[in-house]
Amino acid sequence: MNEGHDGAHTRREFLRGVIRLAALAGLGALSGAALRRKAPARPGDACVNRGICAGCVAFERCGLPQALSSKKAGRVP
Repeated sequence: MNEGHDGAHTRREFLRGVIRLAALAGLGALSGAALRRKAPARPGDACVNRGICAGCVAFERCGLPQALSSKKAGRVP
């Protein structure tokens, strides 16, 4: 058997493995980011801050009526 071909084959397998792991890590990062990001609140959703928009962490992306009227009036928490 020729040792040169075995080394190239092993190197090729190593590079394929590295590329697979990099792709898997990227896919995992994208999946984690998608799961972490919350959808904006819609009018049918319940308010998590009992209608008090001042200081609410979800105010910027909130679509509930209280937040929309507060944004329209220019009241920024």
